[in-house]
Amino acid sequence: MSVRTLRVVVVGGGVIGAAVAWYLVRAGAQVTLFERGAVPACGTTRWSYGWVGTGSTLPSENPARFALVQAALPEFSTLQKALGPLPVAARGALVWLESETETTAFVAEQRAAGVRIEEIGRAAVEAMEPSLAKPPALAAWMPDDFAVEPIELTAQLLSAAQALGACIRYGCQVESVETRNGRCTGVHTSAGTVPADVVVLANAASAGPLAATAGGRLQIVEKPAVLLQFASSPCPIKHLLNGQGLELRPSRSGGLVSAADLPDTGKNGLPELEARTASAIAELIKPPLQLATVSVRSAMRAMTLDGAPLREFVDSVSSLYAVVAHPGVILAPQLGRLAAGDILASS
Repeated sequence: MSVRTLRVVVVGGGVIGAAVAWYLVRAGAQVTLFERGAVPACGTTRWSYGWVGTGSTLPSENPARFALVQAALPEFSTLQKALGPLPVAARGALVWLESETETTAFVAEQRAAGVRIEEIGRAAVEAMEPSLAKPPALAAWMPDDFAVEPIELTAQLLSAAQALGACIRYGCQVESVETRNGRCTGVHTSAGTVPADVVVLANAASAGPLAATAGGRLQIVEKPAVLLQFASSPCPIKHLLNGQGLELRPSRSGGLVSAADLPDTGKNGLPELEARTASAIAELIKPPLQLATVSVRSAMRAMTLDGAPLREFVDSVSSLYAVVAHPGVILAPQLGRLAAGDILASS
């Protein structure tokens, strides 16, 4: 089968599904993508923080994951060359830990792993972020880290795929995978059956139940995280910040975005988390600060049991492919390229 006659259905209009679709249609495949929501990125991607880089972790915490993230970062330059400017909200990250000793150790470990990073003093921090109420005496400056708006990046990828001929179907639920003699023949949707030579499941945790409709089995788990969005005009910061117990970045719309773990009390603890985060932001930024909560949302992040990306054909079901990973925004460009390569090679 030639690439130009290969019919591929991609299930899931988040950032990973969008990347897979773009790379496939760019190579000449006939692509139809289904997103159950009315707009791009209605699932996990919508509530992703969008930090692209290594500044929120350490190599020693999870060496395999750190290496995975590092390997994926150069893909964004390739993506930008093809698509034009990406929806970047901030470039560069400032990180400081509880003590200067810990910050110095953080810098040393990142540098040993090959990350471009430097120690900077209070005056340099103040020059970069003049709104900080108490600039740290020592911080790590990571010029290559950046924040991207996940929803806008997804929409950009889908728009580019559509321009190349992909069919994007919003508001359409894929209910089952159709098979014949152990091979995918298409999908059954809320609008009818659509034939396909390959079906790609890029719909996070929902990939598991959907694979099961064809007799496949995927081991996917979910872990919660919280995204907090605040209105603040003008936006008081310019970079990604990770310090004083906060992960904070500006948004392209002019507000502030923060990421946090779900409280031990679950969703019942969200009001307290919101108040605590707002208080921490007020302590971080010089007054006067006009801050209003836009949203506080707990969302589930899909991943495999060992945390490694799932990017493979599903056992026992020919031509059914699954791609699920965390962190999805960072890994999406690389996974999209690799997944498309796997699929095209198999055809």
